[in-house]
Amino acid sequence: MKVTLVGTGCTWYARNNTSFIIDNNMLFDISSGNYKHVIKSLDIFDLDAIFISHLHTDHVGDLIIITTRLIRESKKRGITKKLRVYGPKGLAQFLVDYATLCGGADEEKNISLLKSTIDFYEVYDGFEFNEGKYKVKTYKMNHGKMDCYGYSFADESGKIISFSADTCRCENLEKMLKISDVAFVDMAAVSQNIYHIHVDGIRALQDEFINCQIIPVHFSDQAMEIAKNYNMKLYNDGDILNF
Repeated sequence: MKVTLVGTGCTWYARNNTSFIIDNNMLFDISSGNYKHVIKSLDIFDLDAIFISHLHTDHVGDLIIITTRLIRESKKRGITKKLRVYGPKGLAQFLVDYATLCGGADEEKNISLLKSTIDFYEVYDGFEFNEGKYKVKTYKMNHGKMDCYGYSFADESGKIISFSADTCRCENLEKMLKISDVAFVDMAAVSQNIYHIHVDGIRALQDEFINCQIIPVHFSDQAMEIAKNYNMKLYNDGDILNF
């Protein structure tokens, strides 16, 4: 798997919000402000699938830009394939409501047109499906009261690369790390809370799950500075990793 780190930060800080290009044809989350960075690396009409963890705008905000372009231009370009979008229940209606509130054009607010361009798949805890060469499984994470999911991707060799999404430490995160070779894990907090993992929490996970390469992402400037004091390896926006 090739993973391009579109962003590694969280809201209100200097780095791009966390999202990833998987291989050259899939996205994991597409946060507010990241569309312009995504299109530096791929043409959205080459996308086969997008995986959305939850409906906070720093994870789904720019999906409206992609869906709008697809609705407006697919027919003009003679594109008949439909984009597959996986995410929490209500994602399609969320996009229509978002477009309506933003004063979008009539076609952007039409759920029939939206679903004529995109196939939406509502995920749930333990949902398993095939996407391309990967076997994908979803894990419901603990992110306050938000319906939020991490995804694991098993390739043909059995290697598993996972993305935790936003979460505090929880049973499902531990299950995911136990079976993963590599995992990108939320490290936004500077102290323990019910929404995100803090730096010491990541260090504890790295010590406990020694067979999994845990890569911190979604970190704040404060968390980044604390991590540097521990000489923790941190990646940058735009880095490309191959597994």
